[in-house]
Amino acid sequence: MASAVFVVAAAHAADAEVEALLSKMRNVYKQTKTATFTTETKLGDNVIVSNFSFSGPAKIHVEFTIPTPQGAKASVVEITDGKTIYLKLPTQTEFQQKPFTANDLDSDLAVNLESICFYDWEKQLSTEKGKNMEHSTFKILPGQEWDGKKWTVLEETSSTDKVLCSYYIDPKTSLIWRTTVKALAGGDKSAEMDCKITKMNLGVKLDDSIFTIEHV
Repeated sequence: MASAVFVVAAAHAADAEVEALLSKMRNVYKQTKTATFTTETKLGDNVIVSNFSFSGPAKIHVEFTIPTPQGAKASVVEITDGKTIYLKLPTQTEFQQKPFTANDLDSDLAVNLESICFYDWEKQLSTEKGKNMEHSTFKILPGQEWDGKKWTVLEETSSTDKVLCSYYIDPKTSLIWRTTVKALAGGDKSAEMDCKITKMNLGVKLDDSIFTIEHV
């Protein structure tokens, strides 16, 4: 009986540590007013580079390059003022538009939590009912090395999506700089990715006009 009590207590302590980390991360993203950052996302043999400008809570200007079957690269522009999403593909001269939802913007971008938490932190970084981490289990790995630095890595195992996600969190700022996704047994290998921020500036001055299509 004593050992069972110990196991339960340890599990609750681990849960509390995870919840404390997620809470801290949500607060940091919520308080971020502006940022510019560049990401590189590896999907299979392809690498997609995205350049973001962000103004809270949900203004985004992103231009990203995607590989073409001919081996060249094509540019995609996506802009939102937090009310409407505007998207222009390489073959188009006019912007498509649709009402803004975080889910729609998430699905358009070749990135993961290192990027979308800037505007979708409340849903992405929560285990509450109806939020994205509701059915996941976690492990915190402090002091993990990557890119010449040490990071706090939060491992999320999603039995629903059958993936293992690893978030490389800067211990000083609590911001994610890298997300890796690996398929578990029976999972979809095409969902695997490695997304990293290569450059970030916080608290930068941004002209509000960049979040309008008239600027492009």
